[in-house]
Amino acid sequence: MTKIILVIAGIVVVIGAVLVVSAMIAIYRGAQGHEVAEDTPAVVLGCHVKDGRPSRILGERIDAAYEYLVSHPQAIAVLSGGQGEDEAISEAECMYRELTARGIDGSRLYKEESSVNTPTNLRQSRGILEEALGADSAWAENHEIALITSEFHCYRGCLHAKQEGLSPVAYASKTAMPYVIPFYLREIVAVVYTWFFR
Repeated sequence: MTKIILVIAGIVVVIGAVLVVSAMIAIYRGAQGHEVAEDTPAVVLGCHVKDGRPSRILGERIDAAYEYLVSHPQAIAVLSGGQGEDEAISEAECMYRELTARGIDGSRLYKEESSVNTPTNLRQSRGILEEALGADSAWAENHEIALITSEFHCYRGCLHAKQEGLSPVAYASKTAMPYVIPFYLREIVAVVYTWFFR
């Protein structure tokens, strides 16, 4: 009986290790995007807002969104993020304020403020893009987007985007070193969960 338990435990450990390593590789590869056309629309995924100001992670995504919009002057962006119970404003509104304060034309920015998680972020962002760009646009044929989010979140974000019929290209924001370990560990769990249940 003891041997059987040890064998089962060993199998569980090996499977767990394989899943963790596979998730780590997927997360790393998922952040490797490529260049897109100047008019490729972006979807910027939100993160926590503190006292009406962006959290560190959200600030990093805003930085990446600003860089993208400056280098892709024909592109529009959907700023996607609702308002949590502990947030004074929606994540989308926070991003909008920060980007327009830096000189980005507000007419290029569309706010998606009712989502509660990444799948609804992307589902509702797709609807906004369809309405903004029209059924006759080139985008209506390829549905390509630049998905702007944290590097650790690109893989899962792109996975959900594909499930919503989008063709995502990762545009990763850089994560500050103190946040790397806790957020990557959490993301590994989220990725494995997504593989099995979504």
